[in-house]
Amino acid sequence: MKFQQIRNATSIITFADKRFLIDPLFAPKNFFDPIPESLIPNRRWPMVDLPFEADKITQNIDAMILTHSHIDHFDDFAAKALPKALKSYVQNEYDKDFLQKYGFNNVEILTEKGSTFGDITLYKTPCLHGVMEKAMPYYKMFGFRPDAMGVVFKQKDEPVLYLAGDTIWCDFVKNSIDEFAPKAIIINAAAAQLKHSGPIIMGTDDVAALRRYAPDLTVIASHMDAVGHATLDRKGLKEFITANNIADDFLIPEDGEIISLDKDGKPIQK
Repeated sequence: MKFQQIRNATSIITFADKRFLIDPLFAPKNFFDPIPESLIPNRRWPMVDLPFEADKITQNIDAMILTHSHIDHFDDFAAKALPKALKSYVQNEYDKDFLQKYGFNNVEILTEKGSTFGDITLYKTPCLHGVMEKAMPYYKMFGFRPDAMGVVFKQKDEPVLYLAGDTIWCDFVKNSIDEFAPKAIIINAAAAQLKHSGPIIMGTDDVAALRRYAPDLTVIASHMDAVGHATLDRKGLKEFITANNIADDFLIPEDGEIISLDKDGKPIQK
């Protein structure tokens, strides 16, 4: 199994020899205006360029997974760059319609019972995209839906992999770990938030709680150093896990970096 960090939540997961493109955001650096109500005003985003040209990213992709249709997870640039017949997985009818309006014509809704792609089974898992009492006013203000999904990847010759998606630490994540017993988890860990929303994806408190609950789980941190409402960067996360002695098998890849995991979900040293 391989995980390649591209930028933000955009990544490529190679699992049982199939390449899954996750949440493609292909806009150039600083293309978008600052996010309204952000804790850090006047920050245009994406804050960095893609590490490669889009055509390199899209080569030999077998399927796309869109965890949800927020603007920092899918954009017009990605829609133009990707073939419309690409097999695509989404969380619900709303996001299926969202992709179909761009012309994608091979879109499937994932379910908790699992969907098959060759000999791989993909399971939809729930997310909590922030504490709703604090975050929902902002979702309503900007016309965004609060729902997102995670995905569990299973195949007989691979370690079980859990892509947690845009979520804070919560019972949904805990229960998914209990149910599927993954060997590795990919978390979105930039502590993105607005003025009074609190974090809407994982930050240091969530990372600490995850480590306490599943200390042997390999962790890969994504969604870093790219969006205007992020409040935790790679440097800060590295300092936190080191100071709290939870850095073993905790990986924070740079954009473009590839991480390989063995059959037990442990990182293969280069």
